[in-house]
Amino acid sequence: MKLPNFFDFAPLNAVKEKMGIPRDVYGDLTVHIDAARLSEFELERLTSTDGLDVTLDEIRVLEDGTLAFKTSRVLLYIRDVADYGHGQFQPRYHVAECATLLQMKEKKKFNRYVVSTRTDGRFTLNVIKSSQTHTGLHNLSVCQNCLDKLRFHGFAMQLSSAERKRRVTNFLLSKFFEQYPVSLHLQKPRFDEDNAPRNNYTDDFGQISQTLRVKSGWRCIDCNINLSDPAMRQYLHVHHRNALKWDNDPRNLEVLCIRCHANKPDHSHIKNDARYYQFLRIIDETATVLDSGS
Repeated sequence: MKLPNFFDFAPLNAVKEKMGIPRDVYGDLTVHIDAARLSEFELERLTSTDGLDVTLDEIRVLEDGTLAFKTSRVLLYIRDVADYGHGQFQPRYHVAECATLLQMKEKKKFNRYVVSTRTDGRFTLNVIKSSQTHTGLHNLSVCQNCLDKLRFHGFAMQLSSAERKRRVTNFLLSKFFEQYPVSLHLQKPRFDEDNAPRNNYTDDFGQISQTLRVKSGWRCIDCNINLSDPAMRQYLHVHHRNALKWDNDPRNLEVLCIRCHANKPDHSHIKNDARYYQFLRIIDETATVLDSGS
């Protein structure tokens, strides 16, 4: 479509004349782009196999422990890696501020990372071997320390090595970004000060809690302890992830032992419950018996 020459566009000039604007006067159009929002180039790079190079100052840690670049939740990985001939040169990608990233920060190696939002686990690496660089796509695995940091689906370093490897193998970025959405654009709150419900448990929460604990096999999803013994079931709780006691959406609920529940953010008050110390004593006595019998 060919645009008209607005300098000679009669309808426009007629309107300007009615408004008392001289025919040869034209305004300036200034477009302001918010530097905090992703540019088209950045969006393309984040979803590409190359990723986007970043500096430490450009990455922030969100309240849930995950990582963000501008208005996007991201993952981090190292693009330039050395192959010393042992065949194990592939780095892990990171989805949280884990112990590994903290160590890299201390060693001033954080600038070797790039960010991405890809969900297929395939990323471009520059593999350096014998002074030669080979660039190609590689399948990378998630960092175990990150999963431990987030307690993602009950992952913990206390699990056996075989179980941790199994969970890493089965980890899907697409599922991760379902729980932790890529977009960080602000959403309109569901409630305002007039219609927000009181933060109390619902009348049916007792039944919901019972159903979930039975479904879990009476196991804590974080440490995997079995509390199916009727005398131990009182130490298994149902936790609201977002701290809203009335929000019983299944995605907001997780089954936790009283010890893991107390370790959740803003839940240290549980340690004031006498049952917390009863549980610790029972677990300690059980471990002592097992050790003496081995």
